[in-house]
Amino acid sequence: MSFFRCIDRRFENGEIFIKWDESPEDEWLILIYIKDNSPNNEIIIEDKSDPEKNNSYEFKPNEIFKASDLMVDSLTQLLARERSTETEKF
Repeated sequence: MSFFRCIDRRFENGEIFIKWDESPEDEWLILIYIKDNSPNNEIIIEDKSDPEKNNSYEFKPNEIFKASDLMVDSLTQLLARERSTETEKF
C-alpha cells in the first residue's frame, strides 16, 4: 500500500488535493477548493476515494471541523478497503 500525498496548489490555482503517492496528479482522491475562489464562499470537497461513488460536498467556512471529519472518514474507509483487498490476496 502506498502513502497519501497532499498537494497544495492554493497559490497557483486555489486547490488542494490528496492522492496516492505514485498516482498522477490528475488522479486525486479528494479535491478541496473555495467556491468561486472567494474567502466568504463555501468550501467544496470533491471525494473520489470510493470508486463506486463520487461525491461533492459544500461546507460553510465555520464548518471546517465537519469538513475535516468527512475527509478523515473517507480516507479511513479507503484504507480499510485497501487493507481488506491486500489481505484477500494472501
